[in-house]
Amino acid sequence: MFRESSKDGFSFKVYQGAQMTLLTMDLVQQPAAGTFAGFTLEYTGPNSTRRPIKNLLNFAGTDSITSSVDSPFQAFKWVHFPGSYSRDPVPFGNWDYHATPRFFDANQKLLPFDVGRTVTVTIPVGDFSKGGLEIGFTRAFLKSQAYASHYGARTKLKPAGEWLFDMTKKAGTKNGHDFTYADMYVWLGYTARRQIYETLDEALNDNTVEVEMFAYDLNDPGVAQRCLDLAAAGRIRMILDNAALHHVTQPGKPPTEEDDFEVRFNAAAAAGAELFRCRFGRYSHCKIIILKKNGAAFRVLTGSTNFAITGICVNANHILLFDRPDVAGYYSDVFNNVWQVGKAAPFRTTDFSTKTKKFTAAGFPRTEITFSPHDDTRAAEVLDEITALIQKPSTQSVLFAVMEMGDTSTGTLIRALRDLHKNDSIYTYGVTDNSSGDISLYKPGRKNGLLIDATQAKRELPPPFKTEASLPGHAIHHKFVITNFNRSTARVWCGSSNLALGGEKANGDNLICIKDDDVATAFAIEAMRLTDHYNFRSVREPDIGPPNQEPKKLDDTGAWVNKFFDPDDIRFVEREVLA
Repeated sequence: MFRESSKDGFSFKVYQGAQMTLLTMDLVQQPAAGTFAGFTLEYTGPNSTRRPIKNLLNFAGTDSITSSVDSPFQAFKWVHFPGSYSRDPVPFGNWDYHATPRFFDANQKLLPFDVGRTVTVTIPVGDFSKGGLEIGFTRAFLKSQAYASHYGARTKLKPAGEWLFDMTKKAGTKNGHDFTYADMYVWLGYTARRQIYETLDEALNDNTVEVEMFAYDLNDPGVAQRCLDLAAAGRIRMILDNAALHHVTQPGKPPTEEDDFEVRFNAAAAAGAELFRCRFGRYSHCKIIILKKNGAAFRVLTGSTNFAITGICVNANHILLFDRPDVAGYYSDVFNNVWQVGKAAPFRTTDFSTKTKKFTAAGFPRTEITFSPHDDTRAAEVLDEITALIQKPSTQSVLFAVMEMGDTSTGTLIRALRDLHKNDSIYTYGVTDNSSGDISLYKPGRKNGLLIDATQAKRELPPPFKTEASLPGHAIHHKFVITNFNRSTARVWCGSSNLALGGEKANGDNLICIKDDDVATAFAIEAMRLTDHYNFRSVREPDIGPPNQEPKKLDDTGAWVNKFFDPDDIRFVEREVLA
């Protein structure tokens, strides 16, 4: 969803996401040379005063976070992530966003704020929910200025020793304030962590609710303890991956965290609680929690988020929560088909593997679900269908975040996504954790899209930026692709599937297609914040230069705006697509 307003040749469009808001600005005409300073962006939250969004950059290049009243944003889009620099929960409700164009005088000094130029748009901020579908994301900002400011770049993400530890233990001190591991995890896990915990807590707090659960990685202390408590209550059945990275078979080697969990589960389990280990052809790769009452499923949580500290607190991941008995029932049917079998060969012959399940109820975003593993023909068909749509001439934008794109031999889709940035007739941003060196960073005067490799985003940031934390795991763990995000033809593919042929043949996974422009927009905002975040950490200015650079500061010449009005620059294309 978006809302917009305009005044005197300036337009302001605001897109709603999942506790994230995309602010986009446009000017009918390019400002005269040397006159345009940028945009002051402000917000008025529920029951709060009007506040400016802060800018990490300023005209002096000093080490301070300043108001965009004094340091306007020199960009035509900005993803506002409420609470990034606060540990307090974000108040939900209607927020007023205010955007004001700013100008220089003849001496290149910032002219006073002119409230008469301000345009205001009101839009809801909070959890994303539509027709029984909720969407959540991890913050995935361990490598960020905000994390370094809150908790310190060198703070350990977990204590040494026991993996099932007390998260209320002190993790460190920053700016005179002690903080716990739970404090860090709540901030990093953002909405996804809360949704996972709340789903399990609902079962724990209602002794008529039972749980069916697929888990791949499982070492988050909060998730694991909740599952053990449900086992003690006799109200959970779990399918847990037992591939080599999760299960030790060689004598003398220490147990994995998943193996240790299995021992604890079996020791705690009351009648009705059971744990089954399997891996299909390669991995039991789903991340699913199904809630049931009186034998009938009524809610299901799925997505890309592993139930592990890295999955929740380090990786960029998404959660889908279907509050619908029909969808939950379908997932429960799959679970019970897999239960005590968990092998690829028999599953490939089921309707779950050979057919796509479609949900088209009124008011519910049209949703299609496929479960793997598939046979060779079906696996190729599933991926080829997505490839055909992103290559369709009528497709105007493709945004994506896909963990693994290094192997181009694994189906048509990965190859197509890696090649998209070469096509300058389409607006495309993509971010991955492995592109095998095939990247496309932003360069002025070039229309082709961006393909960012987050693992290569290691440059030493110039002053005034501080040292950031290193990443103990994947930065990007998402598996989603979006087409035409702000049009009625929008689609998003997401879930646990790595979107690769090998996984579709050998892994237990679910791949979800949602045909809804509001859902696609929420995912698109996530894609944009990640590509912007890691592009900045990859590009040096000038384009090739030493790691120790002059302090980065705002442009006081007005030349920064030129790329946004150059038809041969991707920033121009982006401005037109968004506005």
